[in-house]
Amino acid sequence: MSGLHVVLLVAALASPLAAQETARDSARTARRDTLDAVVVRATRVGAAPPTSQTLIDRATIERTYVGQDAPLALLGTTGVTAASDAGAFSGYSSLRLRGIDQTRLAISVDGVPLNDPEDQVLYFSNVPDFMHSMGSVRVQRGVGGSGFGPAGFAGALSFESLPLASTAAFREAEVTAGSWGTRRVSAAAASGVRGSFSAYGRATAQTTEGYRINSGNDARSAFGSAAWFGDRDVVKVTGFAGRSQMQLAYYAASEADIAVDPRTNPMSPDERDDFSQSMLSVQHTRSLGRTAAVTTTLYRNAAGGTYDVAVGDDRWNFGLDHTWVGLLSTATWTAGAIDWSVGGHASDYAREHSLRIRPVLATDVYANTGHKGEQSAFAKAVGRHGALEWVADLQLRQASFRYEPSAGVAIGSPVVTWRFANPKLGATWQLGGGRSLHASVARASREPTRVDLFAGADDLDAATAAEVLPLTRVRPEQVNDVELGVRQAGARGAVAVNLFSMRFRDEIAAIGALAITGSPLRRNVPRSTRAGMELEGSWTPAPTWRVDGNLVWMRARIAEYADESAGVTYRDVPPLLTPAVTANLQTTWEGRGGRFVTLGARHVGRSFLANDGNAALSIPAFTVLDGGVTIPVGRQQLRLQGQNLLSATAYAAGYHDGTTRYLFPVAPATFLATWQVTF
Repeated sequence: MSGLHVVLLVAALASPLAAQETARDSARTARRDTLDAVVVRATRVGAAPPTSQTLIDRATIERTYVGQDAPLALLGTTGVTAASDAGAFSGYSSLRLRGIDQTRLAISVDGVPLNDPEDQVLYFSNVPDFMHSMGSVRVQRGVGGSGFGPAGFAGALSFESLPLASTAAFREAEVTAGSWGTRRVSAAAASGVRGSFSAYGRATAQTTEGYRINSGNDARSAFGSAAWFGDRDVVKVTGFAGRSQMQLAYYAASEADIAVDPRTNPMSPDERDDFSQSMLSVQHTRSLGRTAAVTTTLYRNAAGGTYDVAVGDDRWNFGLDHTWVGLLSTATWTAGAIDWSVGGHASDYAREHSLRIRPVLATDVYANTGHKGEQSAFAKAVGRHGALEWVADLQLRQASFRYEPSAGVAIGSPVVTWRFANPKLGATWQLGGGRSLHASVARASREPTRVDLFAGADDLDAATAAEVLPLTRVRPEQVNDVELGVRQAGARGAVAVNLFSMRFRDEIAAIGALAITGSPLRRNVPRSTRAGMELEGSWTPAPTWRVDGNLVWMRARIAEYADESAGVTYRDVPPLLTPAVTANLQTTWEGRGGRFVTLGARHVGRSFLANDGNAALSIPAFTVLDGGVTIPVGRQQLRLQGQNLLSATAYAAGYHDGTTRYLFPVAPATFLATWQVTF
């Protein structure tokens, strides 16, 4: 038999086996991808009814993100303003959406809530390089859908970790260096799907001196996930851990001091913190057919550390340590033309607060504990009738806070319980020709934070208890939100216009002052409103060239604000740190082989430093230019990025004392270079 005959015989015998194996691989891939889609749907059932939102995809994250705190990475997104007390890259950063601070945004990763139950905030500095492990981020504006944890009062940040079913195997290392002593080293790897298993991990070390003097941050983090895909089941384990050691800069500098040195920081080099945070979740999804599934997630979140604050000649050492566990489950199915989702969530949280005075760290001045329990349930239906899709959504939620005072303080254990019903209705009408119309109406209610309840106090003794008890003195806040928008998509571009009207009752509004611990102080205002227009657009004049832009115009008002310290009542005044106009414009050129050039402009209008309408004590409008270049070199890549390229004078936040402005500056021209190696 000739060699050719042998080859033909082997090929003939192998062909059916190869075909069967290929068929099995194709079936396995299809099943895995279907299961992965089911998991995403089950964890994102809390998506809002048709409303204004922006999706930041993995490609954008890879092209623009270099480890900065997540709020700073979201600058340029419609309606977002952000600040870092350090002035650049990392620090105690904060984000506002439609001028509303992040304590009233529902923040989650893979459907797991991340808002600290007591303070309802996530300190992104505790989890550095977080966004590098995300597959996408959805920024939703307006009342959110029925997620878990606190209601999406003003919007939602929904992070989705890398989808393991569709992430190919890779290994990469990154090194970043740039302005203000910023350095970062990161390494990541993904296994791809091997049989029924897939895994991903990233470890990062980064440091920065901060733009402001003595505002540096030395941080470490790790993120990992692993998944097993069966015929009808997916089990996914996700976890992250971070440690951040920062010099504190949460007090702003006065105008006079900034005129002498723009980098000045009134806080001492000895005022610093050391905090760690970790989260672990185990998620199981069972497919009950093509259109039904049940997903159950168990999670544990923990954080702890201390920070020093100078008080006179002493250094007070504040300690915080919390543990938070929860269980959530969602069932989704389709019946006829309606998709149904129902779910429930229960969690238990406890955080210890303590104070010691250096150098005596063995003795507590006080040690108290806050306990927070929460239970919620929701039902959601999405129906379709021709060109019309409608959404109906109801969340029922109960939360309880109990305070366990320091030993020897005879105030009992105060308890307060809140119950909320949060309904939403929405509809989208496909008009044809790439045009659609959407409308929604929603109501959300939210309880006060511990800082709100205690008027900034970290411990209650007999005197402070008399001022803040009972715990019902601060009322829950409520908002009615109406959204109406139209979208038009074409071959070369798209445009969307969204009108919104948010009417608040008992809004827990910031008053422009800080507690000694750095937390903003807030209190109820009976009536307030935010109404405006959001405009988004994109245009592709050529295959390699894209232009994106957005504009928000808003009229925000507090009907009546009483300044108790001055004994003055102001009427029809804008709320603090809420600019009437924000706008962003970016152009991107994409060349061969993954070359990118971006240039963008960000404009933030004037905002007030207190709820008094005093234009003389406000933050002036500013416009900054940002840009970036990506240069691929084989399997390597160089990314050059610059923020505030023209060194415009800009201030991201601040406050005043009635006569003097205290401001947080935005760093002048800042440059970062990242070298990425894939192997």
